[in-house]
Amino acid sequence: MCPEVSLLKVNGLSIHSEEMNLLSPLSFELTAGQLTGVIGASGSGKSLLAQALLGSAPRGFTLSGEVSLPQGKRVALSAQSASVLDPLRTVISQLMRRLSPGTSKRNAPLPVSRKIAACYPHQLSGGMTKKALLAQASWQQTAFIVADEPCCGLDAFSATELYRYLAKLASEERRGVLVISHNLKHLLTVADDILVLKEGRLVEKTTPEKIFMGLCAPYTYALWQAIPGNWRPDAAVA
Repeated sequence: MCPEVSLLKVNGLSIHSEEMNLLSPLSFELTAGQLTGVIGASGSGKSLLAQALLGSAPRGFTLSGEVSLPQGKRVALSAQSASVLDPLRTVISQLMRRLSPGTSKRNAPLPVSRKIAACYPHQLSGGMTKKALLAQASWQQTAFIVADEPCCGLDAFSATELYRYLAKLASEERRGVLVISHNLKHLLTVADDILVLKEGRLVEKTTPEKIFMGLCAPYTYALWQAIPGNWRPDAAVA
């Protein structure tokens, strides 16, 4: 008998006002044990999707649609901005509040160095901040994690390290992981599937293999061709 697969189901999720749609109705599923990437050009709605999944929308806009989770399951956000950290507490004191009962710091999902743990948020570098934000989400032991630009601004080595960690959360801890990123090159090395957004609309759900082979929407393939090393004079993002 196959084990039950835990799914996060999104149905008609949108952010809108009377004048405009920031996020057109989106429907898809996230599967526990898989890493799903979200890509698109700047302004495509990637970070808006992260907000919507957590139940929020920009002021003056309405959130509609449905995000359904298995009973008792929750979603944690690895935020893009350090503003979610308490400026008056050290990193470790904030992480300990997120740690599941019975779990020690040594066995935490993403151990942080003593240097990072002892810092207040204003003392963190960009890379240290990203690690603290991801640890804050992973220490909650939720069934699903949304990571919004977790490696933005990091050097290639640090980005690779964090992307591998996110893949480990999916493959070894059987969590559903949604990674929103502009870094398509790194994302394609760890993702099981890819959601492609353009101007708040879902262009397609595809896989890294199909993108490599060009068996995807023209817009998706143009994003791939725009990566340095893949660039061609006739390639442009539609």
